Amino acid sequence: MNLKTRALIFVCFLCIGMQAQQLKFGKVSKEELEEKVYAKDSSAVAAYLYKHRNSFYQYYSGSGLQLITEIHERIKIYDKAGLDYATKTISLYKSGSTDEKFSSLKAITYNLENGKISESKLGKDGIFKSEYSKNINQVKLTLPNVKEGAVLEYKYRVTSPFVQSIDEFVLQEEIPIKRLNASMRILEYFKFNQRQKGFFMLNPKVEKTRDNQLGIDVIKTDFNLSDVPAMKQEKYVSNIDNYRSAAKFEIVSLEIPGSTYENFSKTWDDVVETIYDNPSFGGELKKGNYFEDDLNTALEGSTNDGERIASTMNFLRKNVKWNSSRGVYCDEGVKKAFKTKTGNSGDMNLMLIAMLKHAGIDAYPVLVSTRDNGIPLFPTLQGFNYVVVAAKIGDGYALMDATDPYSTPNVLPVRALNWYGRLISDTGKSISIDLMPKQKSAEVNMMNVTINDDGSINGKFRQQYTNHNALYFRQKYNRTTEESFLEELEKENSDIEISNYQLKNNENIGKPIVQSYEFYKEDMIDVVGGKLYFSPFFHIVTSENPFKLEKREYPVDFGYPWMDKFTINVKVPAGYKIESIPEPMALMLPEGMGSFKYNISENKGNISINAAVSINSAIIAPMQYDALKEFYRQMVEKETEKVVLSKI
Repeated sequence: MNLKTRALIFVCFLCIGMQAQQLKFGKVSKEELEEKVYAKDSSAVAAYLYKHRNSFYQYYSGSGLQLITEIHERIKIYDKAGLDYATKTISLYKSGSTDEKFSSLKAITYNLENGKISESKLGKDGIFKSEYSKNINQVKLTLPNVKEGAVLEYKYRVTSPFVQSIDEFVLQEEIPIKRLNASMRILEYFKFNQRQKGFFMLNPKVEKTRDNQLGIDVIKTDFNLSDVPAMKQEKYVSNIDNYRSAAKFEIVSLEIPGSTYENFSKTWDDVVETIYDNPSFGGELKKGNYFEDDLNTALEGSTNDGERIASTMNFLRKNVKWNSSRGVYCDEGVKKAFKTKTGNSGDMNLMLIAMLKHAGIDAYPVLVSTRDNGIPLFPTLQGFNYVVVAAKIGDGYALMDATDPYSTPNVLPVRALNWYGRLISDTGKSISIDLMPKQKSAEVNMMNVTINDDGSINGKFRQQYTNHNALYFRQKYNRTTEESFLEELEKENSDIEISNYQLKNNENIGKPIVQSYEFYKEDMIDVVGGKLYFSPFFHIVTSENPFKLEKREYPVDFGYPWMDKFTINVKVPAGYKIESIPEPMALMLPEGMGSFKYNISENKGNISINAAVSINSAIIAPMQYDALKEFYRQMVEKETEKVVLSKI
């Protein structure tokens, strides 16, 4: 069944045409509390029995026009794993002294006790207010007395002075939704484009009606859905929000006949121009008289572009550390960041551009939306939340990010690997630039294993990591002690015992990481009827297929292309002979997206294995999911296949 057919079926059972009837708060039934599983998805740990949102405009004499959003949600808890839904977080936007207001809260937990419905109301001790960031306040609700079988219900209102900005209508969650009603009423003076995302076709009801309080016409859009399936998490998803079914209202213009006309519609050029003209961006790029003398000293001896880039990045990282804050714009400004030795992503990367230009390298800012910010589907200022650097090298560009101490040219932190960015020239014009790596990250494994009479093994192991694999390794190794790192490494590898550990190139960022050690492991060999059975991959075997969903509606995102190589030599113990070994194998994914090669042979009474798995495309489309799932199934089956040794 293809994606289009599945989408049509989904639309059919959504009951788009049903009449939206709002549930009354507090009218929870005994049947809802007695329900043990969600009928259409028995794996669901919780479900929205009802999810309601109503957004509309209202005029107040003291504060003017306000955007009102009313929320009413009822959630059933089926399993302990669903208890996290007892906590609800509401984000409230603020700008200067203007902010969104939270009010009209009602929240109750319902349980069935001795055949009767009991109620536990949310008190002040369950409401927590905090400042999440410079522009976001948060209200966190923690409902009381929540246990398996409980039903949670809350209702509240958000009043926003930001009438041009409508939060996304989320129409799909990580748990199923039994019934959903969502409504948006837009004043006829506002012109909005409605954009939908996700893999389900939605058919909202749109009609013109009259707002008697304001005395003008409004365009009303209603979403009335039922039995909305859960978003199923699986490995290798960059940001599941990118594929969630939702609707976004994008403002185009405001027009009051005979009075006002303002056009808000933007192209990517408009967005880039607005960002570039901001003093905290374009203005900061022009500053450079705070580092020249010190940088000149650091550049001494650098004779080519590669050396000048490396020297410049090392100089910046020694003098300024990232404060973990993301942003397109500078926070305090490049001069202050250099003086205080700390800055946000804007400070550091705009500073790097100025330094590279001083070193004779053409460098430009690249606007990026990080993975957790989503993929910008249409031009908005909120579409970008990060900036990296593009240095002109020959006919192409090398992408860089000064915030990560282990990032090298064309090895950006994974948070920045999000499809495409916008490179801004010195004139403020922009072009699209591919952020995804072209070179594979490699992991090369070499292992020599000796099998002992008692079924234990001894061995020597050497691993080499390049590019993003090296970046990941350094991040992991350097955030803890070597002792803690080795304890974790032993656990990750079937509780082997590691000795004589050595690490090379940890501080030499431009070179591959090389780690080596000796190991010992008990009970690694199955002894049955005098025969020895074992996987020749031992503790580094891929033992489980990460892809388990029957169907997957969103891409598999590996982050970057990669390749793992294995060379393994196994010494057959004295008194044994090789009875059987697995057959060689070669697998190919469609369109050259990946391959798996496995060769095993006997060599003078010993066993040699050469294997390699390669993923050439960082992103695998949903239509290729079945092929990828089967590819991994066969690969896991081959790697876990046993060698059999018998006594001579």
